[in-house]
Amino acid sequence: MKRFLIILIFGTLILSSCALKNGIEYPFTDVQINQSPYYLTLPIGIKENKVETYTEGFYQHFIYSDNSYVVILRGGNAELNEPKNADPEIHSRRQTVDRVRMIYGNVKTDRKAEFDKAFDLMKENGLKKK
Repeated sequence: MKRFLIILIFGTLILSSCALKNGIEYPFTDVQINQSPYYLTLPIGIKENKVETYTEGFYQHFIYSDNSYVVILRGGNAELNEPKNADPEIHSRRQTVDRVRMIYGNVKTDRKAEFDKAFDLMKENGLKKK
């Protein structure tokens, strides 16, 4: 009977730890898009936020301490191309949400799920308006 109880307890602990790994919660922050009332949902840790304007719009760069980045484009007559990288440990992704084109790049494998979750949230819920 004691053996059964011990197996049951350890089994429950193992299953609960597996469930926690699959449901990892990442810390995000809301970041204002230029001077608009709209906000992106991005992973925390942005060290630089810079805006480059041009005649018909702007680019906004969010750079992290590990050199990963998110770039958004709002406007016309400009392109936002996904960076190409031969290293399988470096990732990028491109998507459009509410007419804002965005990419992330130079993201290492250990942070890919975090950036994917942020992009998935924006794709599902749209941009936040405050």
